Amino acid sequence: MSAPANSPATVWAIGGNDSLALAGIAADLRGVAVSGVHCATIVTCVTAQNSLEFIAMQAISCEFLEQQWQALSAQTVPSVIKIGLLVDCAQVTWLAEKLAVLCAEQPNIRIIYDPVLRASSDKSSVIKTQVANELLSCIKRELLPHIDLLTPNTVEAAALLSTECVSMVIDNHAQMIKAATALRRQYQINVLLKGGHLVGNDCCDLYLGLNDINGKFRSEPSTQFVLSTPRLKHNNNRGTGCTLASVIAGLVAKNYTFCDAIVLAKSVITGALLKSSALGNGKGGLLSLSLPNDLTQLPRVLTLEQFVNDAPLLPTSAFAPCSYNLGLYPVVHNTSWLERLLKLGINTIQLRLKGSDVGLSASEIEVQVIEAIALGRQYNARVFINDYWQLALTHHAYGVHLGQEDLLLADLARIKSAGLRLGLSTHGIFEALLVNDLAPSYMALGHIFSTQTKDMPSNPQGIEQLALQVKLFESQRSLVAIGGISAARVPSVLSSGIKSIALVTAITHSDDVNSIVASLSDLIGVGDELQPQSTREGVSYV
Repeated sequence: MSAPANSPATVWAIGGNDSLALAGIAADLRGVAVSGVHCATIVTCVTAQNSLEFIAMQAISCEFLEQQWQALSAQTVPSVIKIGLLVDCAQVTWLAEKLAVLCAEQPNIRIIYDPVLRASSDKSSVIKTQVANELLSCIKRELLPHIDLLTPNTVEAAALLSTECVSMVIDNHAQMIKAATALRRQYQINVLLKGGHLVGNDCCDLYLGLNDINGKFRSEPSTQFVLSTPRLKHNNNRGTGCTLASVIAGLVAKNYTFCDAIVLAKSVITGALLKSSALGNGKGGLLSLSLPNDLTQLPRVLTLEQFVNDAPLLPTSAFAPCSYNLGLYPVVHNTSWLERLLKLGINTIQLRLKGSDVGLSASEIEVQVIEAIALGRQYNARVFINDYWQLALTHHAYGVHLGQEDLLLADLARIKSAGLRLGLSTHGIFEALLVNDLAPSYMALGHIFSTQTKDMPSNPQGIEQLALQVKLFESQRSLVAIGGISAARVPSVLSSGIKSIALVTAITHSDDVNSIVASLSDLIGVGDELQPQSTREGVSYV
């Protein structure tokens, strides 16, 4: 079936019932709820357990699993399926067959598997050794080929990689990378390997993702990174793995990428651990879950080299600042438009020589850049040059705007030392977190809606995701919303708390430019006025 257009996003959580409600399906319900997504459930087993002991488990028959599946299918279509405890090969085979059919019909569904191979309250394996070995073989052979994101801890990853002849142990960062690489390569799967079982002052989780396959993961901004948070000194952490995977599932159902969802989920778990306490006479779990509301709650992002070598993150000096309130920020494709809008009182503007102007020669592009910089000085305005950072340096521009694809090519150190302002594009929480560490003058958060001017690999973020990023990063630097924003959408964008909005076609495609600029200037504002000051090169603006 197809879900109705107005049907809310739904996660199907498949797993066991924890009688203390700290792990399993209960944790899934709490975790998915953080994103505001609905969680439906299919129960694979009922357990008798608490934080002190694992007493008994009753498996659910495949016949009853099928009835639960049919009950959900009759009314909902999942955006994401999150899988937890499966207790025998019959359940694995049944689920693998259901996923094969469902994903063929609904290829956009994402499948997340948190392999539960033992309960935290169990002193031995939940499933006895011989059965466990058969179950592991069945999982690897039948289930993993259908999984999009695997979220094991180091013990579970070692079990998935061990054979009858070779037993794997993961007890350091280099071995984590080796194990995650093996899982990704062997099963063609995205892997989030959790490092909570290792010792150390920090708790680090490693993500190794697939390169784009047939467009399925085109929107993912990275294929490898490590998230690090300080290790907490208590053990009230029952259900941590279930909860992390279910928070990710809910956020992915809300159209977050895996990378963005993992960053936010890590911060949700950290916040919940800080609030967790003992339950009765045993360890407690994660009962208070919420999205972060402050940048300090987000994890640090490490490269694999920093992860292996335990290299410290050095503070970064900031680029020259620009106003926190840039106001109405038009993006135009030639200097004729730039001058026309500067005459109407715009004081922040960007020259983007793209689209219909790709046929310009190098000399023609340089002429446009020189003219733009001169107009900025004439009208006492912030003029940012898109992409052509070498020309901006040569001719002493006010600022440069770069996209993610430009970061590896541009000489950021030269741009900074020359005193140019730097604006950087981001497309989600993960990229914003990375870019914020570079300390640019402003960050452009986009794209908010579908765009007409550029084929974007990322998904539109919408107002809700924008509002979260504003809350997290507004204390750091100026933020600009961009992407698919029409004049009619400006009020809803402003409701996110953003102070500056970049518009690409809303002005230049208008039938009455003077009127639209006046109304948008009243609505958004035009930013703080610049004050010129003399420099060796001529005039700079602050």
